[in-house]
Amino acid sequence: MKALTHAMQGRGAISLIALQIIAVAPPLAIVLVERGQPALVQFGAALLIVLAWDYAFAKARRQQFLPQGLTAAAIFVLLTPTDIPIWHMAVTLSLATVIGEHVFGGRGFGFLSPATVALALALLSLPNLELREPSTLATLACLPGLALLLLTGLCSLSVLVAFATTLGAIHSLATPTDLAQLALVALPAFVFLIADPTASAVTLGGRVLYGAVAGALVWVFGGIATEPVTINPIIFAALTASLFAPLFDHVAISLQIRAGRLRHG
Repeated sequence: MKALTHAMQGRGAISLIALQIIAVAPPLAIVLVERGQPALVQFGAALLIVLAWDYAFAKARRQQFLPQGLTAAAIFVLLTPTDIPIWHMAVTLSLATVIGEHVFGGRGFGFLSPATVALALALLSLPNLELREPSTLATLACLPGLALLLLTGLCSLSVLVAFATTLGAIHSLATPTDLAQLALVALPAFVFLIADPTASAVTLGGRVLYGAVAGALVWVFGGIATEPVTINPIIFAALTASLFAPLFDHVAISLQIRAGRLRHG
């Protein structure tokens, strides 16, 4: 109860973990029910993998154990097919957990989303892998989580507006993708990957740049006006945008400083 209270107040690493788990729980529950036992086995294996790394690093650093990998495991299962080999899932989740999170010191110290890194590694190492888009019901179940993350400040409205505007603007140039279908495909990836506060920019100008670039990269990786957008290019768009998020913040801060000098000079 104490952890939940702190989570609702938006403080600390446990707050971020708790709020993200609350947000991802509805679509994950629907996916587990729809896909049945294979999905439950997959989720159980994913939990064992990420929590084992969380425990190992906590013991090595003599820190409090925090289930930081819960969200990465949940998002990974939400977007991957149930027939992905367990050994392959173990490798990708292990690399993503270590490289994307623990090597930088854990939650709150890194700049990459472990879930995004895991999904990108899975796609790169299995060229024929097609991520599994959640059903319409599961996708719509992401909306309460989006509202929660927006209200608590863990999802930036600036990123959302910039991302959606860029997607819509490029869509209007003529693509074979139905706009409603595009929104359904992009919603889960936006809520749980692109909008992840650990991977996003932090300044207002940086967030606008981050969201706009992420939206544009969806079409770059997906092939502008050549084929309908799937979940696969959105993963690479999220990863690439997060790599440049610090640069976007630097540009935004530099422009603010220059504008301030011009006003006073």
